[in-house]
Amino acid sequence: MTHGSLDKAGKVRKATLESVRMLGITPKERHTPPPRVNRRELYWKRFIKNYRIGQPLKRE
Repeated sequence: MTHGSLDKAGKVRKATLESVRMLGITPKERHTPPPRVNRRELYWKRFIKNYRIGQPLKRE
């Protein structure tokens, strides 16, 4: 076996989730979308739909 072999991948995270579940703690729901999804939505609004960002421009 080499250092960082794949058979050990995710060991700590998996153990942490199991121990947290045993304590009866449930994770909170996300209030915002994950960053990747959020950026995709911003791209769609800014470049595809061409929405203005920020305050409206002053009329003269």
